[in-house]
Amino acid sequence: MRIVLFLGILLICFSCQKSNTTNTNEKIPIAKLDSLSKEKIKLELLKLSPEAAKSLENFEDFQNMKNMIASLRNANPFYVNKHADSIDLLINIFKENLDKTLDVNTINSRISVLSTETGLLKLIAKTKNPDSKKIMTANSKLIKAYNSLIIQLNELSLAIPDAIEKELLRTEGDPKKQ
Repeated sequence: MRIVLFLGILLICFSCQKSNTTNTNEKIPIAKLDSLSKEKIKLELLKLSPEAAKSLENFEDFQNMKNMIASLRNANPFYVNKHADSIDLLINIFKENLDKTLDVNTINSRISVLSTETGLLKLIAKTKNPDSKKIMTANSKLIKAYNSLIIQLNELSLAIPDAIEKELLRTEGDPKKQ
C-alpha cells in the first residue's frame, strides 16, 4: 500500500512539473510603442465660430484643453499613451471651472462624453502592453467627442437669447403689431 501511495505522489509531482514547464515556455510577444512612429489619425478638429471663440478667448482652461487635444490629434501612439493622464486632468479642470453661461445640459453632456473617452484612453494606456491600434482608436473617439463639444459650443453662441425670443413670439401673436 505504501508503494502505491508513493508512486501516486511521484506521478502527481511529475505531471505538475510538466504543466509548469509548458506554461513558462509560452511567451507572449510584447509589442512596444514606437516613439518614432508616423501613425496619426486623419480626423480634423472643428473650429469655433467667431462668436464662440470670442467668448472663450479668456477662458484659459478651455484654451489649455484645446491645445492639448490639437497636439494629441497630431500625435503618434507613443505620445498619446504618454499624455493620456494629462488630457484627462485638463478636461476635469475645464469641467470644474465651467462658466455659468456654459453650464447647461447640452454642454455638460458633451463634457461627460469627453471625460468618458479620456477615461477609456487612460485605461488602455495603463495596460501592461498597450496596443497602438487600440490607443489610436481611443484617440479618434476622443477627437470625435471634442468635435461634438465644439459643435455644441458653436450652437450655444448662436442661440437667440430668451428675452429676444419671447419678444419675437409676442409680436407674431399680436395682430396690432403686424
